[in-house]
Amino acid sequence: MPAFDSYFKLASVTGTEVLVVASADGVETLNATASQIAGAPADSAPSGEFYANEGGKISRYGDRIFVGAASDYPALNTRDVPKQDWLSDIMAGTSIGPWAMQNAQSASLSRFGTSAFVAGSRTSDAQSAAEMLGYVPSSIGVASWGVADETQNPTTTTAYAYYGEAWRLAGVNYQPSFAMELEAVNLGGSASGVSTPFHPNCGGGTYGIQLGAGGGQTTGTSDAEAGVVFVSNPNAWKTGILFGNTAIAGTNGTDGGYGSAVSMARNQGIEWRTPETREGVEGIDCGAMLFSTVDISQQGQRIQFSDDGLLITNMRGELLFSISPNASPTNTLNIQAGSGPAAAGLYVQEGPNGSANLGLYPAAGGELQISSPVSNAGGAMPATAAGGFLHININGHDYRIALLSSEQAGG
Repeated sequence: MPAFDSYFKLASVTGTEVLVVASADGVETLNATASQIAGAPADSAPSGEFYANEGGKISRYGDRIFVGAASDYPALNTRDVPKQDWLSDIMAGTSIGPWAMQNAQSASLSRFGTSAFVAGSRTSDAQSAAEMLGYVPSSIGVASWGVADETQNPTTTTAYAYYGEAWRLAGVNYQPSFAMELEAVNLGGSASGVSTPFHPNCGGGTYGIQLGAGGGQTTGTSDAEAGVVFVSNPNAWKTGILFGNTAIAGTNGTDGGYGSAVSMARNQGIEWRTPETREGVEGIDCGAMLFSTVDISQQGQRIQFSDDGLLITNMRGELLFSISPNASPTNTLNIQAGSGPAAAGLYVQEGPNGSANLGLYPAAGGELQISSPVSNAGGAMPATAAGGFLHININGHDYRIALLSSEQAGG
């Protein structure tokens, strides 16, 4: 038999070449084509190494690929197997069981605590490959589709383009667990534009998450139901949305600055749904809402919760109405609580371009009620009023109320 290295080297393999394959001990041999060998399912033991130059390798079972610690799973059609990978071993102690690996077409579990899967795509490559591809694609690191095509009704199948769980095991009390963290890394300085509800994406803008509806389809699609939904499964969230005190530019939560945590367009608002059931749907009716119909910024208002008060101002910060102590309530309606010698009450003062009138308009048949201790009951009415007369108008008729001093009224 000629020496192995005396043959001419083939430039390529067609799959019809016949190879001689021997068992590990060299006792048994067989002839096989290259295509037969390529189609044979590989079952190899884990190397125990991470880097290729130290013996690390990829292990797979036929049509299913298992990388790293995932290769410890025997790829059977049952969850009850004697040999488990570490993820299945953890899941086996839960009420659901180790379903992840059993249903996986391919899986990668880190054996060394490193990233289990890494993907990347560059826009520069998309641009340079435009001639080859015939178009410039979007550079997407990871793309996944969960397609709901089961038309049977009812059905138990649910489509998820992405599903993830963050587990915290007992005794873990130092570091948090995140189901997902998305980092927006801006290495290019300030963006060339400004993001607003009417122009959400600006040139150079860097965004943590963007939710779109329609997938770029031009026909045949309809509006999506909701952008973000919180449910209990079966546990609840203690807080729906939480902003860290330094998460929003403009303030750290303790200074005098301001940062916009939520920005919406005109007529977009917040609703509170009632638990009523109508037409078989619970919560379809709105019980309260908060929104704005302001067209011009200068005509808008601001609501501010201050220490011991509620302030309503215009966009220049000028007070229009308040429920708080107010030393100078000129041109404002002020509901003031008692503080020191000040009286609690409703205040209107005349000033430049102000109003001298305070109107109280009960419905027909209604009455204005004031409860106050009565003094000098049965005493004689003085001939003169020390404080003059208070002018009031009731139902279009002018009246005067005598203003008596405390001495005249008898204390």
